[in-house]
Amino acid sequence: MTNPRKQRKFVNFFGEVVSVVGHRGWPTRWPDNTLSGFAEAFTVVEMVETDVRRAGSGELILSHDAVLGGRQVSASDWNELADLDLGGAHPALLDDALAAFPGSRWNLEIKNDPLEPGFEEDLAIAVETAERAGPYDLITSFYWPNVDLVRERFPELRTGLLLDQGWDLEPAVEHALRHGHTVLAPHWSSLAQDPGTVATLRDRGFSLVSWTVNDVEVARSLAAAGVAAIITDDPGMMMEALR
Repeated sequence: MTNPRKQRKFVNFFGEVVSVVGHRGWPTRWPDNTLSGFAEAFTVVEMVETDVRRAGSGELILSHDAVLGGRQVSASDWNELADLDLGGAHPALLDDALAAFPGSRWNLEIKNDPLEPGFEEDLAIAVETAERAGPYDLITSFYWPNVDLVRERFPELRTGLLLDQGWDLEPAVEHALRHGHTVLAPHWSSLAQDPGTVATLRDRGFSLVSWTVNDVEVARSLAAAGVAAIITDDPGMMMEALR
């Protein structure tokens, strides 16, 4: 039976549905990137964002930080990480998360950066993540070569460029146009300071995903301006605010 809460949609001035995305699940209720948090988030939203890293033993594990529970992910075997207590929940493998929620939509952020331990120069983690992605998933990264390779190898998948707070949008636009990415995912502050930027980027063919938005008024402003999705730490609250 379809969850009635999922049917509460916010339609912006363009007549389009704005998606609310759970940031690493539902972190105001559950630890980041855990099956418990994903399960609760998927009761209210259709897409969840999560972070993909490689454990020292080769598995793709879900962790935002390079260090998880005091252990460096890239230098630890999965059996050393699996039982870590993250505050009432345990770390998860990407494969287990995808299997636990079949048919769900994911924003898979590839954590593979030259400035962090475990960097894979051959970008193999990007390819392996893309191999697991579904047709309605979105693959993003702050290190753009990761998604450039995905775009090249898996042209049927949606790919996007993540931009941190304070990053200039124009180089991202030029890079995205050059490599065929259709999604830009900047920090909310880059769009909120001039909502007209959203319309300009939409006119250039981009879908805008704004992260991480926890202020209701900011979310309403961005949704009205035309962003495609809002990533938030409290998807339940944000769905209620925007419905």
